[in-house]
Amino acid sequence: MALLNIITVTKDDFEGFFKTIQSTKKLRENFDILQIIIDGSSNDIKQKIEKQLSSERGILYKWQYPKGISNAFNLGLEVSSSKWIWYLNGGDVFNEELDAELFLNILSNSDADAIIFQLKYMQANKKAKNPPLWAVWPPLLSWIPHPSTIVKRDIYKKFGGFDENLKLAMDYEFWIKCFSNNVIVDLISIPITKFDQLGLSIEQNSKTRAEVRKVIRKYFWVIIKRLFWQVRIILKSFIVSSRFYENKRQI
Repeated sequence: MALLNIITVTKDDFEGFFKTIQSTKKLRENFDILQIIIDGSSNDIKQKIEKQLSSERGILYKWQYPKGISNAFNLGLEVSSSKWIWYLNGGDVFNEELDAELFLNILSNSDADAIIFQLKYMQANKKAKNPPLWAVWPPLLSWIPHPSTIVKRDIYKKFGGFDENLKLAMDYEFWIKCFSNNVIVDLISIPITKFDQLGLSIEQNSKTRAEVRKVIRKYFWVIIKRLFWQVRIILKSFIVSSRFYENKRQI
């Protein structure tokens, strides 16, 4: 089984698509990594992409009539065949400052179900920050950087991929499902992706927040149950530690 497939979704953005495949060239050519392109572009852009790909190695190209990002994600997942899946969309780029061998060695040796790496913003004045520890889990702040998160293909298949009723917050909904099913996650503060923050519009951010609220309402009682379970663990740990120190004093 191949170690990693990169799935790139693009639509009518040849420049962004070109940046992405240029950044992954050394992974595809030097490490036999397959990149799956799911394209929903108009005919003119489609022809430009196909012409560009005629000289590229390690790429599987699929065009389909646009049916939404979730559907495109699921199509990429359906045709993939690797241990790990990385969704690196058109416009996002592999961090050229990262040692590619180190990156792939991490994937080869990790026992986790998913690895949340870090990302860098292309804008110099924008810094990527992880949330404080108390806010990491459950991921209610929607902090998980989708372009720099790599997940085992079996986990996506286990949870049925992405909800195609969601247009923007499909990855957030996926993480809530993971959170409620004891998925093992590694957090590694190494940036593997450069992300262009300017590509997000105010309208898109507003729609994403609306969908995030929708997802939270859908999983409200699941979230409450998991929070209650965490409180129980904290109380149990407090009781056990208190008894330990009490016995230690008596000795």
